[in-house]
Amino acid sequence: MGARMIKLPHLYDYQEKLRSDTRNALTVKRAVIACMSQGAGKTRVTKNILGSVVNRGRRNDQSGHVLFVVHRRGLVQNASNSFSENPSLEHGVLMSGCETTGGLPVQVGSIDTMLSWYCEGGKYDSTQTYDFIVFDECHAHHSKFQTFLTAHNAKRKELGLSEPYVLGLSATPQAQGLSDIYKTIVMGPTTAWMIENGYLKRFRYFQGKEGQLEKLVRRGDEFTKDSVGEAMEGLAGDLVIDLKRFAEGRATVGFFHRLSQAQEAVEILRAAGIRPEYVDGRTSDDERNQIFRELNDGTIDYIANVGVIERGTDIPRIGCIQLCTAIGSLPRYLQMIGRGSRKHPGVEDCVILDHGGNVKRLGFFDDPVNWTLDWSSRPSKEHKTRPSISCPKCSVVYRGGRCNACGYEPMKPERKSQGLVFLGGELQEVKKSSKPKKKKTMEAILVSSLYRAGRSNKTFPQAIAIAQTEAAAQGDRFVVPKTFTVAGRTYRTIPFGHPDSSRRVRATYGFTVRNNSPDANPYLVQA
Repeated sequence: MGARMIKLPHLYDYQEKLRSDTRNALTVKRAVIACMSQGAGKTRVTKNILGSVVNRGRRNDQSGHVLFVVHRRGLVQNASNSFSENPSLEHGVLMSGCETTGGLPVQVGSIDTMLSWYCEGGKYDSTQTYDFIVFDECHAHHSKFQTFLTAHNAKRKELGLSEPYVLGLSATPQAQGLSDIYKTIVMGPTTAWMIENGYLKRFRYFQGKEGQLEKLVRRGDEFTKDSVGEAMEGLAGDLVIDLKRFAEGRATVGFFHRLSQAQEAVEILRAAGIRPEYVDGRTSDDERNQIFRELNDGTIDYIANVGVIERGTDIPRIGCIQLCTAIGSLPRYLQMIGRGSRKHPGVEDCVILDHGGNVKRLGFFDDPVNWTLDWSSRPSKEHKTRPSISCPKCSVVYRGGRCNACGYEPMKPERKSQGLVFLGGELQEVKKSSKPKKKKTMEAILVSSLYRAGRSNKTFPQAIAIAQTEAAAQGDRFVVPKTFTVAGRTYRTIPFGHPDSSRRVRATYGFTVRNNSPDANPYLVQA
């Protein structure tokens, strides 16, 4: 390996502890996963570990080489750049189109390259093997890694070399079959601790206009693709309205389910003066990286993506994650919103703008998760999130009684409308019963109809028609109330025959589209 010692990167105390715990676990188990939150510095810890392995020198039953594997070709350069940062870890790159220096002790490559170069036909066709192998984002494409590892280890045995140490890295170690490779999970500090101690950004959560979530159909840990596409159809205009209300000026990544939905949103964003770009699986690695750099330096404002930025993407300037899709899997959800967790000197926190009911379904980024290699007890199956509520006044999603953003305390009917009650200082879900459904009051029907009309840009008479239909569905004749109350504010109903009755609802009852200015709410009588 040569006499020159590799200079190891300095580690924070929590990183040093994880390094020590991982080393101890590897000594006993030989193949382990190190679990740490996005933005916690796993590449830096890995540089330290790999450098230490090389510095120890080669035994007779070893090859003197170590390998860092990523799950996608585009991430090879990212890893290489990180290894080249001071203090540099000299390494070779195993990837077509790159100059290969296979004689160096440390190598970086993608799993697809390792399979195509060395494992054609299921046999390992090289005498260069590795004493220590790290697989980044090990929850992704682990079956490919297992194929490589099986062939690689057989070649090691044939050459009379010892079995390699294997380290998987993941913030969300859940995938069926991980236990076939790894023997235990070494836990780093909790995400809550990382945020509390200033290593990651804080998060704020807002509920935007939701899709038609009743159309979602679950299959296993996820919703079916068709049902998600249908549920999120027709939302593009509302997505832009909510973005400008809750996250204007923030570098934003939007997650979409369908290409057509993302592209429609991009056009509306551009028309609204926002500078967006779009990426999907067909976008080249060079173009992706250029777009990521442009978001990070402020050249553009928004990236709409379909299935690309879910993992392995480092854009610290992100200040908003907009979830324009519905997610069933907890690991996938955490990977998505975790893109906004990395610290940036100009970004105090990250806004999660949710249109798919994901926050209420899957919880907050810093909620504790019991990661396990036991597939039958995986978090996507067993994880229970604490109930949260969307503030009727400012739309912040929070836990507890009084809103931690605007100070408003929802009334009992407002909590109940979201399926919640407040008992013993805690939000709790309303338990379903076999009792007949209670009829809605005329006031509740009117408010519901105004919201529907306002968001779909209908007139006041059309809102009344909606209310009449809703009342008839529960066996009543609709009677227009003179006043009604929303979020503690009282409004008058437009008198019959008044000229305002022909106007759009959002122009007279602006609260229906989250516009609470006096000019947009001329019928407000008591705040």
